[in-house]
Parts: sequence; C-alpha cells; structure tokens
Amino acid sequence: MKRNVILAMAMGATAFSAVAQSNQLKTAGNWEFYGRAHLALENQDDGDKYKANNLSSNSSRVGLRGDKSFGDLKGIWQIESEIQFNRTEAAAVTGTTQAADKAGTNTFASRDTFAGVEGSFGQVKIGKFDTPMKVARGAADLFGDQLGDMRNITRAGAKFDERPNNIIQYQSPDMSGVRVAVAYAPQSTGVAAMDTATGIVKETALTSLSVSYNAGDLSAALAQESYEKDHADGKRDAMRLAVSYKVMSDLKLVGFFQEANYMKTPTDDQGSKVTGFGAEYQIVPNHTVLRAHVMDRAANKANSDSKLTAVGIDRIISKELRFYANYAMVTNGTAVKVAPWSEGKADGSKVSPAVNGKDTKGFAIGMRYDF
Repeated sequence: MKRNVILAMAMGATAFSAVAQSNQLKTAGNWEFYGRAHLALENQDDGDKYKANNLSSNSSRVGLRGDKSFGDLKGIWQIESEIQFNRTEAAAVTGTTQAADKAGTNTFASRDTFAGVEGSFGQVKIGKFDTPMKVARGAADLFGDQLGDMRNITRAGAKFDERPNNIIQYQSPDMSGVRVAVAYAPQSTGVAAMDTATGIVKETALTSLSVSYNAGDLSAALAQESYEKDHADGKRDAMRLAVSYKVMSDLKLVGFFQEANYMKTPTDDQGSKVTGFGAEYQIVPNHTVLRAHVMDRAANKANSDSKLTAVGIDRIISKELRFYANYAMVTNGTAVKVAPWSEGKADGSKVSPAVNGKDTKGFAIGMRYDF
C-alpha cells in the first residue's frame, strides 16, 4: 500500500511541476494534473449518545488525465485517486465506525479510472467509473459530497450510486442537448466467480442507462439500473428522474424522484420511493449562494421512512475556491437509522447512528478547493 501511495505522489509531483510551467503536459498527447481538496469540520448528533466533532475529507481526489488525436479519432484516459487530506496513515477501525471506511488509507486509482476513444460517433470507455444512473442525479444535486448529501437517502436500503469494476460505456454525441449513455459490467464485483457447489458462474452483471437533456435553463436526466441475482448486495433495480430549471437568473429549482426495488431476503423488502425538491438562490450572484432541499424516502418496509432536510450557504471566492456552512437533519421511522453525514466521504467520520427511530442532525463548516 505504501508503495502505491509513493507512486501516486511521485506521478502527481512530476505532473504538477510540468503543469506549473506550461499548464499542460505535451509528450505523447495532452496531459493534465488536477485535484480537489474538500475538508469540513462537522458536529454530528445521532439523537442518542453519539455527539461529537469530526474533521472529514469529503471525496477529495487527485488525478491525471489526457488525450491524443489520431485524425478523427481521439484516445482518452484518466487515473483518479482518493486522497484523504486529513489522515495519511492507516488506523484501526473501532466502535461504530464503518469498516469499509479504510480509516485514513490513501489508495491509488480508487476513483474514476478508464481508457477509451471518442469521435463524431460519441465516446466509448472501459474501466471503473460512475454509472449513468449515478451521474443522472447531478441535475438535482445541491449538496454533493457535503453534509446533507441526497445519497444519505437514495442509498438507504438499496444502493444505486455506485462506481463498479469492469464496466464498459457508450455515450452518444450531443444531439441538440440530448445525450444517451449505456453501460454494462459483465462481472461488476470483480473477475468471474464460480459457485463451487453447482459449478455455474455467478450472475453479477450490471446494466445502467440514461437519457439526459441540457440546454438553456433546463437540465434533466432519466436513468434506469439493474443488478443480477448473485451480486454481493443482491438482485435489485431502480429508476430515477432528476430535473433543474432556472426560473430566473438568480433562482434555480430542482426536483428528484427515485423508485428502487430490492428484496434483500425473501422477507426483507428494502425497496422505496424517494421524492425531493430544492432551490438554489444567488443572494449575490457568483458570491453568496443559499441552498436548501428536502428528500423524503417512503420505504416499503414498515416504520422505515426517513426525511432529510438540509440548508446551506456558500461564499464563493472563485470557481476554484469556496467556503460553506450547512445544517442538515433526518427524521427516522422507528425501524430505521439514517444520518445526514454518512455519504460523500471516505474516512472515519462516517459514524453510524446507534439506535433506530432517533432524529439525527449535523452542522458543518467546509472548504472546497479545486486545483
């Protein structure tokens, strides 16, 4: 692991040095080094015994990407890594901290990493990256990677905001604002695996597709996704619709709907319907922005409904740098425990609520710096 981190740092340092001199590496094509440092100080309260301050690294990343033209055809590639600016050494995972958090371990090529080609026909890429279903929520995503992220609700029970392995995707060219994306992963959990009892290869394929429209003041996306029965999280499918519309130059309204079907076991129905509405108002254009949304999850399982409410204000310094303050809370049914801070980060600050039926809440002050 340390070797991977050292390699990533060396590649980043080399790219950064060249970018600082010319803004672009020009060897065998165009190269770019980029990244995001997104840090937040959060006060988290699970409505029971857990009340604490946490410093979180919210989907921070560094990456290399590039392209090279071959006549009318262009080769494209990207290698993107999770970086935890607040923690650089691995630490033990204890208490209610989720084991999958990796507790401060920086990893190489852990985010969107792919290679492919593009041209007048569109784009084809292969690797590990966000599915069309995941990307589709962007039109209505006001709190992405922050306290109050809608994924705290949309991923509860059934998971449909994933970055699977072994995925190939075709995306059409822009057709008067319309784009179509179709993705397929024959073995989304890794290499093909065989059921040792039956000798049959496990069915873990994923299909995901979307149709999006972006023109003028309107952005919208409709997506559908399904996993086969032997996937690690089981057979499931969902559809979602996300819309945003600028009703005036300084006011944007958003809407969201998702219906998920997932029988985790024959008696455990994790399906749900999520409905959300929100608004973004520029108090001072490109300077001070107020945001708010409400996401309501109506679960198929009794007493498992949740409602997420979030409000925040941004102080925009430039397109690369902004500061923000957010408040978010979740009201939970008596058989569920959802928190507004569990998604959009990959460090040990993803503490799970201890008790069902409690209202959870948090306050965050954050900085996002894109470089």
